This record gives sequence, C-alpha cells and structure tokens, in this order.
Amino acid sequence: MGEGEKLSRGEWIFRWLNIALDVAIILTLIGLSISYKLGTDPNGRFSACLVVAAAMLIPFAYELIFRTKLPNAVFLIFNLYMIMAGLWGSALNGYANIVWLDIVVHFIMGYLMAMLGLFIICRGKQKDKMHFLMIAFFCLCFSLFIECIWEIFEWVASLITSSRLQGEFVTGFKAPLVTDTMEDICCNLGGATLFFLHFIISKLTKKNLLISSMEKEFSIKHKLFEKPRKQKKTSLEQEEKLPQQKEPLEELSHQEEKTIKKIKEKKQ
Repeated sequence: MGEGEKLSRGEWIFRWLNIALDVAIILTLIGLSISYKLGTDPNGRFSACLVVAAAMLIPFAYELIFRTKLPNAVFLIFNLYMIMAGLWGSALNGYANIVWLDIVVHFIMGYLMAMLGLFIICRGKQKDKMHFLMIAFFCLCFSLFIECIWEIFEWVASLITSSRLQGEFVTGFKAPLVTDTMEDICCNLGGATLFFLHFIISKLTKKNLLISSMEKEFSIKHKLFEKPRKQKKTSLEQEEKLPQQKEPLEELSHQEEKTIKKIKEKKQ
C-alpha cells in the first residue's frame, strides 16, 4: 500500500459530490422520520429512517479513525447501497410496494460488497503474496459476511422497534418468516459469485476488465487533510514562455559569433 499523490481537481469534485449525496440522503431520512412521527406510520418506518440516517455516517467515521480518505469508488458504492437498501427499500417501504426490488437490490449489492472486499485486500500488506484465487474467494466470503450482518441488523431492529424490515410478523411468534432472509442471502450470493467470476476471468486472461483499475485505486492511500493538487500549466502557457527563454540564448550566440570573428581577424 503506497502513499499516492494528492487528489486531482477532478477527484476532489467527485469526492465532494459523494459527500453532498451522503448529506442529502441523511437530510431526506430526517425529513421522512419527522413526517412519519407527526403523521401516520402504519409500517413502522420512523425507527428505520433514524437507523439508516445514523448508518450514513459510517464513511466519515472511517476517515476520522484511519485518518485517510475513503476512495471515491468505495464511497459511491456505499451511497448506492444506502439509497437502494436503506432509503428506497426500508425508509420508503419499497420492499413491500415493489415485489422485485428486494431481489435486484441484494443481487447488485452482492457484487458491490465483493468489490469492497477487494478494497480491504488492497489496503493490506499481504496482497502481493496471495494467489488470485484466494483473493477472489475472500471477496465472495466478505460479501456474504456483510449480508449476514445486514440481515441480523434487520431482525434485531424488527424485534426492538416492531418495524417490518423483514416482512409482516407471523401470528403468535412476533417475528417475520425466515423466507425473506434466505431469499436475500441467495440473491447476495448470486451477485458475489458474479464478481468472483469477473475477477478470475480478468486474472486468467491477463486483461484489465476494470479489475486492475479497481486494484490500483484501492491501493492508493490519501491522507485525510490535504489540499487539492494544482493543475499543471497548459501547453499554451508553456509555449508563451519559450520565446522569452530563447531570447537571451540567441543574444549569447550572437556575442559568441562576434568574438570568434575578432579572434580570426587578429590571427590574420
């Protein structure tokens, strides 16, 4: 893991867009929680909004703890996950209103969480010593681990807040059916397997296929507090200065010619 150059202006813009998106999601969730609290909340979404809003602070907590910037790609992955799973799926009750949403979200997130596993490997010191099959297997397992943690979180939140994160409660058990949980895990496994195959194909064919680009970005460590890197001067600006630099050289050459002529005249 190396110390990379300072973020370019484009990378800084991307970073601030990620931060703005994160803050916008938090404000939206707070607004929804107030709306649910003051109005009707038949599906128990008030608590879900507050929990998801708190989870949106994870990237900032990571940066403060490790004193390094979260890569833009990882930051975007996190925001996309929280938009689909947290905001749309849980806070807006999308899982109940759209039948296929849960399947699509967990499949996509299975792939993205495997990418996050690659990020963790790239930040370690043993990556170059690991076989690519071991790295791919770790990414697959890491994605399933995140899915497991998420499902446990949904289950505990459902029991504590009586929300319907995992569906309607079964009469007499005060808990939802396990079918939703198992379906989510299977969909996540499908997405993680897709990344597993993507990674292996990239390594076997020795082609980028975006995998090498991910590894390069994930391996660069940027300090938390640093100024944007100044853009290099354009070629036009450099060309404007060239004539000014050439003038003294030309004057010197003329003087040398005069001295050479004088020496020749003296010899004659």
